[in-house]
Amino acid sequence: MVISTSSFELAEQAVAELQELLGSEPNLIRLADGEPDLTVIRAFAARKLREGVASPEHTLRLAELVARLDAASRDDIARRLRMHTAQFEALQRVVRALDTGSDRIAEVVTHELCTSLGYGKAMFSVVRGSNWSPVALAVNPELTGDFHELITAIDGREISLREAPREAELVRRRRPYAVDAADTYRHTYRPLIDLSRPAGYLAVPVVVDARAVAMIHVDRQSDSLSDTDVHIVGVLAGACASSKERADLRQQISARNKHIDTEVQRLTRTLRHLEQAPVTMPDLATSELRRAGAASVDDTTQVSIVPRAHTLTAREREVLTLMATGATNAAISRRLCISGGTVKSHVQRIFKKLGVSTRAEVAALCAHAKTVNGG
Repeated sequence: MVISTSSFELAEQAVAELQELLGSEPNLIRLADGEPDLTVIRAFAARKLREGVASPEHTLRLAELVARLDAASRDDIARRLRMHTAQFEALQRVVRALDTGSDRIAEVVTHELCTSLGYGKAMFSVVRGSNWSPVALAVNPELTGDFHELITAIDGREISLREAPREAELVRRRRPYAVDAADTYRHTYRPLIDLSRPAGYLAVPVVVDARAVAMIHVDRQSDSLSDTDVHIVGVLAGACASSKERADLRQQISARNKHIDTEVQRLTRTLRHLEQAPVTMPDLATSELRRAGAASVDDTTQVSIVPRAHTLTAREREVLTLMATGATNAAISRRLCISGGTVKSHVQRIFKKLGVSTRAEVAALCAHAKTVNGG
């Protein structure tokens, strides 16, 4: 565990005091050779206090040491509680900012992570197929060190996921990962790690439609990253995903509305053109109807003297007139603006009244009547 400078100094002082009180005990030597950890040191001191030491004076000093370590642990817990409380309050503000539909998600997220949320550095990367591109980076203004080269290296260039196995695994599994100090250089993208020099960091995917479309990376310089950090950055990644989905949906709706507006404008122009155009009867579509129209007056006269023509209704005479020109049922239907079924009924009644059974017989009757009358 990476601890703050004051905790590190307290751990070293505690080990030195234990060595003074207990001498060169094997377990204490191993404790001194390892990374200072206040929790482990306090447990060791409390166990020795329960077992008993050589003199009352040493017992008192050992008890005072355990008390100081307990106080330091409580102070560290209180500090973390204050920090996480402030983080959660800040997280609510950041999520509200993303809810407004910011079109600069990467910049907003990295800035807030390094200011309101208190992380050391934050980076936002976009995933495109088998590549990823760091597009935004922020550095905590209170962080010491020169990170100018790291900032200039974040220029949106594409990096193959094969060069960063941990990022590739994150994209494939869509799960966050945390790297401590010992694993910082293991399976990570070395060019950026060398410039960042983190004591460990966390990466969380931004998942839209079951696909990792982006990554959020954060680190701290003094404290280790905890499960709380995973939850905080995870919530922020979820807010980014929701914002991205809303932006995509708004874009689709906008494109659809634009298409509909174009169609409405086209239809409006067409209707206006029809309003202004003169109304005329359309020309007959077939030559047979044109011939029928030209001969309608004479043929009507001839039809009137066809035997038993007086038994026909006015509409049946119109149908007979067109039949005499050779017009089909469909042509008669279009000419008289009646249905095909109605034309068929008229034709059958004409056949019955005139005593014929075919259209050829009808044509022959009309032709004979024309000849008899000098046509």
